[in-house]
Amino acid sequence: MVQIRKYFSKGQQQKKSAHKPEHLPVLVRITSRKPVPLNPSRPSLAQLPDDVVLLVLTFVEESDLRTIASLSSLLYEHARHVQHHTMYIDLDKHRKAQGLLDILACNLLLPAVRVLEVRDSNDRKINQEGREEGELLSRLTNMLPRMTGLRDLHWQIPRPSMHDSSWPMSAPIPRAFLNHIPMSTRLHTSVAALDEPHDLARAFLVQLVDNQNLFSLSVEIAFIDELLCRTTTRILKQVLLSCPRLARLPLLSIGPPFRRGDPWDGPGMVAPYCGLGFSGGERPLALEELCMTYYPWGVEPTPGRALPVLYSLGYPEKNSEVGYWAEMFDWSKLRRMSYIPSVLALEIAPKLMSLEEFGYTKKFVLCWSERELITFLEQIPTVLKVLSVPRWSNVSNKPSPITRHGASLCNLKIHHKEPWKVDSLLTDADLTTLCNGLPNLAELALDIRRDETRHSWPYSTLNIIAMFPSLRSVKLWFELRDERFAPPMPYVTVSETRHLFAYLRERNKKIQHLELCSGAPNGWSWDGEPSWATQNSIHLVCEVSIQDGDAADGFARVTCPNFSTDMNLELGRLAKKTRRGRRVVAEDATRLLLEVALYGPLTFEEWLSWNKRLRERSEKVLRQQIPLSKRLVSTASSCISSVEDGLLWVVGVWVHAGSEKKRLEDLWVVEECMRSFSLGTARFHVKIEVDYVSWCIPSSVQYIINDQDIREAGG
Repeated sequence: MVQIRKYFSKGQQQKKSAHKPEHLPVLVRITSRKPVPLNPSRPSLAQLPDDVVLLVLTFVEESDLRTIASLSSLLYEHARHVQHHTMYIDLDKHRKAQGLLDILACNLLLPAVRVLEVRDSNDRKINQEGREEGELLSRLTNMLPRMTGLRDLHWQIPRPSMHDSSWPMSAPIPRAFLNHIPMSTRLHTSVAALDEPHDLARAFLVQLVDNQNLFSLSVEIAFIDELLCRTTTRILKQVLLSCPRLARLPLLSIGPPFRRGDPWDGPGMVAPYCGLGFSGGERPLALEELCMTYYPWGVEPTPGRALPVLYSLGYPEKNSEVGYWAEMFDWSKLRRMSYIPSVLALEIAPKLMSLEEFGYTKKFVLCWSERELITFLEQIPTVLKVLSVPRWSNVSNKPSPITRHGASLCNLKIHHKEPWKVDSLLTDADLTTLCNGLPNLAELALDIRRDETRHSWPYSTLNIIAMFPSLRSVKLWFELRDERFAPPMPYVTVSETRHLFAYLRERNKKIQHLELCSGAPNGWSWDGEPSWATQNSIHLVCEVSIQDGDAADGFARVTCPNFSTDMNLELGRLAKKTRRGRRVVAEDATRLLLEVALYGPLTFEEWLSWNKRLRERSEKVLRQQIPLSKRLVSTASSCISSVEDGLLWVVGVWVHAGSEKKRLEDLWVVEECMRSFSLGTARFHVKIEVDYVSWCIPSSVQYIINDQDIREAGG
């Protein structure tokens, strides 16, 4: 098999030269000259206004823009202008961000910026790194007023991984930065408080009160203490009532902390109300987008009951909060809606005069019955453009609720996680009915099965898909199953993706984009380790390419959206070589995906063997570096198991060594923690402290191990 090249060699070379003195090139601005037509009597590009040329260049691909920029000084200036319509600034990558700002300032490109995305994940600490970030942020702040064309500013806070035990929100947007945002710019940001007492989240929300730029706000608040949550939601309510341009809530989640592997007892029987608490006619401005994944809906307290109803204590209105929202809110401008509880959606359905997009996923299927979904799709007064449902059975296996929106429906998605039931997938007859009833459908995403009798692709279904008259983009999920069964064939690989794309294009030249997914696994296992399905599931994209390098492949390029640019280049290089046989040589999970993309998934036995070798290699390295790690991992595990008395939720594991203290996000990073302690030969003691919550009562237990204990244990 062709050996996989180390595509990270460039990064390794950069690390080796990190200590060498750098000679940065001096930025020179190329001044443009007015073009002169060769023949004034004939039409020429030089006669077009600059605005028209800039508009045309926005439709040109990035690779072609570089070619156009080399034709003349004026086209160079126009191409650079278009290239910088969207800018990404990562405050954690100071050198790269400073270079981007230098380019904008030197080439007078600040007015060209239309969309600015700023990513911030680190606390601003008092050290050299913190000073660099502060200088970078200060420079960006001073540049904002000169970005006269800036329409949208996205301040991104990265989401935590699923197995993080806690994730406090990152530093909020500095007030000086907020004050320098141009008045015409729309601000898109998010606030997340997944670790009580929500101090950072509240501070951020206070800054957003009366903000004139805030247009989109995503909110995720996790709570155990309802009274602490109520304090946070009251500030959020002020933001919703006071910001005059706030029109989108892409995420509103106020609920328990759903963390992988952590059980939760649920709210108590007398849990007080902790929602937003709109009352007395209060309501936010008309929303254009609303997505609600979890919310503690309040109800009016019932007098005379021995125990109050859940979330009724402190609710300020009559009847139910769902009824208040349905009656008092302005729903006439809502264009995009997802994950809304069915009881609310059915009440507001006749008021949705502008609704264009609707969807919900398997996670919230239990909130809707088949009858409720069909009723909603039939009652809304508009026709949808985008529709997403988890299963075909959610519409009772009938095309009519969907074809009712056929006049405008351009995007349809029917997909959910594995395993799939037979009635959850479309039949060829139903797909034919959809084809006849959706003349304007441009994007189609479906779960689909292989032809299991012939062990081939479902060509009869693909023929029907190619018959959609306006179809341009197709996304198909093929079943991967789980480790109990052999992976179904044929495999989703680079070569098969190119073959299916060519098959569809032969029957419908309008199809420009094909995505194939091998499996739709539910995710990692509950112990935090990746499962066989997650490490053998692949997502490949094949699309039309006009580059000369793709001529041998029929002007079609196959990439993986989950790969970096270097990895996709490596994937393309390996896919063009002749391969015989197969040998698992991947050194890590990332490179394993390269093999899966080329050859298909491993069998469960192959995966176990590969995983065993990977663990043995890691353990060997750790044993050489930390002879005490094995003893400490065992001790930490016993500490956890000793407090597992009934239902509990572990909220923190701490390791103390000398004067240092480290928090363990997961037990398997004890080795990393101990490596940083550098204990040496001096006498020491290690204290492992476990914080947990059992039946909503915070508790803690500590275990102390000294050097004598470890020596006696053969450490």
